[in-house]
Amino acid sequence: MDVCKRSLETVRHSRMLGLEVLSAEEEGVRLRLPWREDLVGNPDTGVLHGGAVFALMDHAGGMANSCRLYPAVEITPTIDLRIDHLHAPTPGKAVICDATCYRLSAHVTFVRMTAWEEGDEQGEPVATGQATYTRMKLDRSGRVAS
Repeated sequence: MDVCKRSLETVRHSRMLGLEVLSAEEEGVRLRLPWREDLVGNPDTGVLHGGAVFALMDHAGGMANSCRLYPAVEITPTIDLRIDHLHAPTPGKAVICDATCYRLSAHVTFVRMTAWEEGDEQGEPVATGQATYTRMKLDRSGRVAS
């Protein structure tokens, strides 16, 4: 989990969003996106912007890859990501995302994600997603291996 927290802290976008690692294991991760006024998409409703939820889910997917691949270190840029926004999260509530890497091939990872309002993890999801990421191995210097 410490590796995931450090990884999240090095990505400026995730720091700006205030993403937090709640759990990280080989089976998957759980991240939290806090509700903040500067992340609201429509000031009349107070609902979090869909792009912030999308970014949460993409970060969770990438982190699920890292957990599944650990202790190997690879970067996994997103190839394709589909998010179904099922309903708007309640204004004032954080959003939690669970992500699981369910298949690894030699060059691609496959991830499923589900996002809920904090405290309602057994209720109707806010969004569901599925993504593919490309695997890029790093050499000893930390550069992408050719």
